[in-house]
Amino acid sequence: MPRFKLSKLVRDKIVDHQIKSGAKPSFRKLDPLEHKQELINKIIEEAQEILHSDSGQVAAEIADVQQALDDLKELCGLTDDEIMAAQKEKNDKNGAFKQGYFIDHIEIDEKDKWTAYYRENADRYPEVMP
Repeated sequence: MPRFKLSKLVRDKIVDHQIKSGAKPSFRKLDPLEHKQELINKIIEEAQEILHSDSGQVAAEIADVQQALDDLKELCGLTDDEIMAAQKEKNDKNGAFKQGYFIDHIEIDEKDKWTAYYRENADRYPEVMP
């Protein structure tokens, strides 16, 4: 019988479906910290699948992202109202993502507070020389 490595969080009924089909999944229940990390990994995985989905599959992929977000929210003990309040606060301060602005790079003064931030997070914001 062939064996495949999955190493990923799956929906709650998948293991039962696999067993009923004759498969033999090796699985365990994650502790809360692992569960949180794997929900984040699932959100990334499903979000990437949106890029490769045809128009008929986009809703299903977004539904997977939304489910993982909902489960992460619950695991973190957050309510819809708290999420909506945080979203409103961010939108009021910095706007949403509707306009589609994309910054390729930024030149800022050496003394700007963001210069230190970008350098401290060089893995995300590598400094480029002109």
